[in-house]
Amino acid sequence: MKRVGAAGLPSDKDSKKYFLLKNNHAGSIPFTIVPLEILTPNGQKLVEDFRKTKGEFLGGGVMKSVDFEQLAKQNPRALEVRRRLEMQTSFMSVKETIKMSTQVTSEWIAFEYSLVISQTLYGHITSIKWDEIDLIKIKKKRFSGEATAQIHYWDKKNSSCIRTIQSSLRNICSLGDIAKACGVAVG
Repeated sequence: MKRVGAAGLPSDKDSKKYFLLKNNHAGSIPFTIVPLEILTPNGQKLVEDFRKTKGEFLGGGVMKSVDFEQLAKQNPRALEVRRRLEMQTSFMSVKETIKMSTQVTSEWIAFEYSLVISQTLYGHITSIKWDEIDLIKIKKKRFSGEATAQIHYWDKKNSSCIRTIQSSLRNICSLGDIAKACGVAVG
């Protein structure tokens, strides 16, 4: 049975794979901890909300994922969030719309006990414990400075899933380093 932490959210602290910041000193951390400011305001809020249940923030970054977007499109609540957001932006000035667009980026957020994927435009959040991830395959794109990470994991219904995210090479390599430190196979 899952323990319940802050705000009634399920805690991931019963994980078998994790990386505790408090047990590691700066010199021995096998990845660079990304500053919180790199995330969108939405991502920063998620980190605040999830700290008690999913541990400390290890890293994260902006991403694109057709796979996770398709997952969000299957959720009626997520589609309603998108509709509302699109209605809001239709009455805004170009400057306000651009400002808003910088806040609705999808992102991955790595915590000590889990990986959180946020599809901000849909208000859809997927939380995957490091235990539930079998493998993260990293593939560098030639000449573009971008890369993809294919995440092989087990969902809450115990079904095997493969989802791909795309981001900058630096971002994806950072995800790989954090995953390795948390005991996940990276290929």
